[in-house]
Amino acid sequence: MEERLQTLLNEKFGKNLDTCSQAELFQALMILTKEETQKLPQNQGNKKLYYISAEFLIGKLLSNNLINLGLYEEVEKVLEKHGQKLCEIEELELEPSLGNGGLGRLAACFLDSIATLGLPGDGIGLNYHFGLFRQMFEDHKQKEVKNPWITQESWLVRQPETFQVPFKDFTLKSVLYDIDVPGYESGCNRLHLFDVDTIDESLVPEDSIDFDKKKIQKNLTLFLYPDDSDDDGRKLRIYQQYFMVSCGAQLILKECEDKGYDLHKLNEHVVIQINDTHPSMVIPELIRLLTGKGFTMDEAVEVVSKTCAYTNHTILAEALEKWPMDYLEEVVPHLLPIIKELDERVREKYADESVYIIDADERVHMAHMDIHYGFSVNGVAALHTEILKNTELNNFYKIYPEK
Repeated sequence: MEERLQTLLNEKFGKNLDTCSQAELFQALMILTKEETQKLPQNQGNKKLYYISAEFLIGKLLSNNLINLGLYEEVEKVLEKHGQKLCEIEELELEPSLGNGGLGRLAACFLDSIATLGLPGDGIGLNYHFGLFRQMFEDHKQKEVKNPWITQESWLVRQPETFQVPFKDFTLKSVLYDIDVPGYESGCNRLHLFDVDTIDESLVPEDSIDFDKKKIQKNLTLFLYPDDSDDDGRKLRIYQQYFMVSCGAQLILKECEDKGYDLHKLNEHVVIQINDTHPSMVIPELIRLLTGKGFTMDEAVEVVSKTCAYTNHTILAEALEKWPMDYLEEVVPHLLPIIKELDERVREKYADESVYIIDADERVHMAHMDIHYGFSVNGVAALHTEILKNTELNNFYKIYPEK
């Protein structure tokens, strides 16, 4: 370990453990940790989980990865020998601005646990450049500024896969960055983060989080949960959500086809966990992609309904995401015929208007789509799930007690 660190420091900075700065030592440790992680076998199995989430609050990775690799104490001793403290080096790491709250922390915990259990399961999300925001005080007033974290040396590893994502007025070409997720003394999974090369960080000034929300090709992945207090902000969120799920769905189908799987048996090889309603459009998008591959609508709906599952994060009905049809028409018009068909199938089976996907005000209830066309619904805790069953989603529980 000592020799490898000395070699890395010499090759990158022309220094050694006694002459390097803490910042240089951090970079060397990051490179070493990434190299060790990439040696781990990818967790394999006949069935794989894809956890799609708008957030992954993964936290600082250096210490976590060293612990999971079984290297923490060895590195700590090497550094102590040269007068350095690992706990001080850890403080230099910028926390990835990929999540904000419990939703993102739950997603990160699942990825960590799945990898530790040796199960094949990858995360799918977006590569936000500035996260939510960073709070500071100026003249005794709260101020929000961007929270950059991506540096030349980061945990992100660019991958060759690219996908075309169609919108009404243009098509975006995605780029993919992976972050390895090593389990504790186990194999490795990955967090797939999609982005576009046309992002322009200069759209956002240094002293605020205001930017032009209409320049989608340049602003798509700048922020997690961009301000949605106006029409442009709400549409930007739809652009983000569809970009995430279209890239994710295309990646999933590509991996299945590369392995020679029969897509008619997709549910035997894939589980897609929809973490809250932000990724809900993966359902109509998968149906769109499968019908494009020759599936009938009935075949696509059936296999997607056996593949997707939904995690609910709120007991407040008013907090469940609902998108106006005219917004979707402006952003992803090619999904509307599928969403209307899914709603029509619900209307043919149930008279209760409260379970329809499209309501009387022409709004699409994303959670309703997830419940009707997924095989499982859960809350974030046993008590939460019971509340959903008994009150907030009781009308759905009566229809689908088995879910």
